[in-house]
Amino acid sequence: MEQTWTPPQISRGDAVKRMTLPSWFASVVCHGLLLLLFLLSLQHWDSGNSGATENDFREVGIYVKNAADQAETADAEKTSDHPAPEENQLAEDRQPSEAEVATAATESLPELPSDLLELPETEIADVVGAGSPLKQATSASAADALTGLEGAPSPTALLSAAHGQTSFFDIKVEGTKFVYLVDRSGSMGDYRQLAVAKRELLASINSLDSTQQFHVLFYNNTYEQLTISGKPPGLQWATDINKTLAGQFIKRMTPEGGTTHLPALMKALSYRAEHLYFLTDATEPLSAAALDDIRQYNRGRTQIHCVEFGKGGDLALDNYLKRLARQNGGTYRYRDVRSF
Repeated sequence: MEQTWTPPQISRGDAVKRMTLPSWFASVVCHGLLLLLFLLSLQHWDSGNSGATENDFREVGIYVKNAADQAETADAEKTSDHPAPEENQLAEDRQPSEAEVATAATESLPELPSDLLELPETEIADVVGAGSPLKQATSASAADALTGLEGAPSPTALLSAAHGQTSFFDIKVEGTKFVYLVDRSGSMGDYRQLAVAKRELLASINSLDSTQQFHVLFYNNTYEQLTISGKPPGLQWATDINKTLAGQFIKRMTPEGGTTHLPALMKALSYRAEHLYFLTDATEPLSAAALDDIRQYNRGRTQIHCVEFGKGGDLALDNYLKRLARQNGGTYRYRDVRSF
């Protein structure tokens, strides 16, 4: 008879009993280990070893400042690092003085060679402008010192200059612009009239200063004008160099040719100077129509001063030169050429 295997029957209670003992034992073991670790750590703390060596420690101290030291330190920091707002504002608002600006500009300029700073000494004319005497030597003449690049006086000189005076054959006038028109026809050499006229003309021009202007024309059948530095003829500033060049132009004039007044007079008036000095020996008169044309063209802008060279005394006749001066607000003078 065949037998079959039957697994043993285990009750639920026996299984539980077998599992209870191992769990309790494990709990006791775990708690024992934790207690051992705790005891070891207490022993470590009691030994006082922090893990650092003796050299790793240094002594420290605490310094307490008194009130006076604290105030002094605060004032020093305030003064050095944080200037007062009022001082900052004053420093920003303050404008540099003219002396500081001039000093800064001078320091920024390159040093000039000494030979460029030394100017030759020259003497200025004894009479300048209104005739006040000047007796002094300067490193540069007064006229050239006032002139600019184009020979014109500086704006300051023009603003401060009054109308100067000059004279031509005792006709004294005041102004800033003068034109001289001189007859150089052949008859002006009979009694050295032209030589006398040139001498008087040079004296009149040399009495001008650099704030005044002048122009010179000589005429016979045509007219010839003063030109300087290749510029078109016209009014020139009365600087030393311009007066020197004018003197050279005047000295080379010689008496020759006939006499034609009207074209030269019209040309001289075209420069619209304040004064026109007109000198002639009056051998060829101007007609009434020509005098009227001159008056209409001029319209009182320029005073025409007439100088007549004649033979013998003045006969007090109302000739064309007297009328020309009278109609244009000028002055008339007569000179006997035989006295030359």
